[in-house]
Amino acid sequence: KSCAGQPKRGPENAPPIVGNEEFMSIIRELGWQTEIVQAEEIHRDTPEEINKTLKNACTVAATNDNLAGKIAEAHKKNNFVLTIGGDHSLAMGTVRGATERFKDLRLIWVDAHADINLPETSPSGNIHGMPLAFLLGLANNHPPFEDNRYHCLSTDRLAYIALRDVDEGEHEIIAKHNMRGQAYFMEDVQKIGIRETVKQILQKINPNNEHPVMISFDVDGMDPIDAPATGTAVPMGLRLHEGIELIKMVRETGCLVSLDVMEVNPDLGDEKELAVTIANARELIAHALGHTQ
Repeated sequence: KSCAGQPKRGPENAPPIVGNEEFMSIIRELGWQTEIVQAEEIHRDTPEEINKTLKNACTVAATNDNLAGKIAEAHKKNNFVLTIGGDHSLAMGTVRGATERFKDLRLIWVDAHADINLPETSPSGNIHGMPLAFLLGLANNHPPFEDNRYHCLSTDRLAYIALRDVDEGEHEIIAKHNMRGQAYFMEDVQKIGIRETVKQILQKINPNNEHPVMISFDVDGMDPIDAPATGTAVPMGLRLHEGIELIKMVRETGCLVSLDVMEVNPDLGDEKELAVTIANARELIAHALGHTQ
């Protein structure tokens, strides 16, 4: 329940709305037992010299340190872990926590944005545009992350899908680290279709279906028609049926161990737009948990 990684209030209110008791009862009807663990935002003052390039960095760090511990504990119980955000900087905690249990974790990042800016390349300083830079160990020596504790992933274990609003500096980072082959922009998806896209991604990061896979899904990866109530919507994204197909295909490998659904913002859009976004976020979750209709 945090929105410290970006400037718009609202994402912190999404978890109890998306994951309300009515929806939890639907999950239980699918055969799951549910345990709800809340991870609150932990406010810490950020010195001005840090805040210039890493906004709210100390709050983001404290919140993710706490979240990572809760995620790791859930995985140690062999639970499937669903995280409803909150902004996408929270993936620093969810991925780090998952790798405490799964050292060989593979990550599929569904997002309109690459979220791999370095503090020195970020146009905004908002950390929700940087989590992968920290998870991949590319943003070293930046307080309060100078101990590199979030470096838990390598580039060969990451794939992108639905990219279409990528900063110039991020293009350079992706090219420098030879990641373009694992970065599927929407133009790629439109050329070959969602099923072939997912097949290629799995072949590249988990060819023998022998490693655990996590999906971190920012709802702005979907088209604004299907997810209008989000802070950085970008046209021409995945349609809902494509997002569902992606999740189903990964689930059917038997390797899916965790899902993030991030950046639903109940404070944005009108009543209908919010209802559509919440309903579709729930659809993604339900299909990760075995819903088949």
